[in-house]
Amino acid sequence: MADDRPTPSGGTRTALEPVTVDGPAGRLAGWVTADAADDTVPVLFIHPINMQGRIWADVVERLRPRRRCLLPDLRAHGTSDTAGDLGLDAWVSDCEAFLDAQGVSGPMHVVGGSLGGSLACCLAARRPGQVVSVAGIGSSLHFTGVDVAAVLDTFDELGVAGTFRKVFPEITFGPGCPQEIIELGLSLANPNDVETVKRVWYATVTSDSTSRAALVTAPALVLTGEHDATCTPALGLEMARVLRTEQVLMPGVGHMPMLENPERVAVLLDRHFAQSERALAC
Repeated sequence: MADDRPTPSGGTRTALEPVTVDGPAGRLAGWVTADAADDTVPVLFIHPINMQGRIWADVVERLRPRRRCLLPDLRAHGTSDTAGDLGLDAWVSDCEAFLDAQGVSGPMHVVGGSLGGSLACCLAARRPGQVVSVAGIGSSLHFTGVDVAAVLDTFDELGVAGTFRKVFPEITFGPGCPQEIIELGLSLANPNDVETVKRVWYATVTSDSTSRAALVTAPALVLTGEHDATCTPALGLEMARVLRTEQVLMPGVGHMPMLENPERVAVLLDRHFAQSERALAC
């Protein structure tokens, strides 16, 4: 069944159709737009870790023109299988399997949230002739100052849902974020068990894509929330410098700009896509 629920802003989402594909470590679930214009460059959206592909639905709805968008659930996320290794290479391979299964062999844009931005860079380094642009939304290339043991203990103590319900309003979202947006985020969080979610989180905070991002030649956008406590403005600025671009700061926003201000994210992506496609045509 297509996902055409109302958005928090009262509009209607672009119809998203559920799909499943065979990935390198099991079945991958995801969503694709059902009503895109035929002459547009498609977009792969990579979700933040321990979230789901549909986190991008409100951004996809606002893109102009409507584009063919692909929103996979990486392994160990959503309803995708949990088998196999976790980490940058494994998740990039999932993205490639999803793209190949959907027949995307030509130019494309890649947008990622949090670690998804790091994965977007890895994919662009692996497929330089195909990726027209990359965008990291609330992203960084590595993580610093993380108390790994404390976070793992919190998952053991509170469980998956309890940890997200504690962390989302305190750390993840910006100050004053409406409760309905926080609830939307909670509904899109990883539904898997504690051990799977801990594996995902550990693979993320121990990753570093800096060397691969340095190989990216495609135009890049780095968008960081002013109050992002996970991929901080300082880490976002470092990412922008590695990608040889400028950082865009979003005031009043935390770690989830795609939920907190999808209108602004869509405007910035529209501009970024258009500029990248003009450069490609020259």
